[in-house]
Amino acid sequence: MSTLTTFQTLFDDRVRATGAPFTSQQKERAIQQALKEYSQVRPVMAAQDYPGDSSTFDFALPTGWQEGISSIAQVEYPAGERLPAFLESEAWQFYVAPSGKKIRLILLTPETGKSLRIVFTKLHTIDATQSTVSALDEEAVADLAASIGLTDLAAVYANTQSATITADSVNYGDKSRTYLEIADKLKARYRKHLGLDQQSDAPPAGGFVDQDRQASDGGDLLTHPRRLR
Repeated sequence: MSTLTTFQTLFDDRVRATGAPFTSQQKERAIQQALKEYSQVRPVMAAQDYPGDSSTFDFALPTGWQEGISSIAQVEYPAGERLPAFLESEAWQFYVAPSGKKIRLILLTPETGKSLRIVFTKLHTIDATQSTVSALDEEAVADLAASIGLTDLAAVYANTQSATITADSVNYGDKSRTYLEIADKLKARYRKHLGLDQQSDAPPAGGFVDQDRQASDGGDLLTHPRRLR
């Protein structure tokens, strides 16, 4: 099973030819940043069931929910039917209570003996013992991590001013440009692998889109009224 060490090795393979020095901490930061970007395109899909009691309609956010990152992909009730029964977006909403943010069901209350299922997205993780990144995407994530690391290093060299100019002085501008060129190639390879549009970090057509539920004036949408959704 792949671990943080696996990704650090892949990182090293991509920057070795540059001779660029990276500490373990710098590599880990770049890998974690790459995970955040990768998770926006191919997040971890998780699910949590909530048993009904015929009275509760507010439910805590799922375990592992990451505010500002996670999103709800599906709300199913009753859970586990042979033909899944997914609720329309109008049937639930987020509700902020003194005890915290909740998921509130508007049109129904789960009955005793039945369960509500929330399917949601969250970040991938890589640590010393495991990784949630698909084996097919590991090389691409390493490409992105190395690109991030080299871009950061290029910025350092671009801002470095040599105190004295001698025949042996390092040309920091050339180093910065070289790192950026390699970083751009690595990121392009990552994007190509994931099928990303070259002008956008958005996922290809077919991903989930959270559309507005009503017009800006509070009325129904002109081209997509509720009766047709």
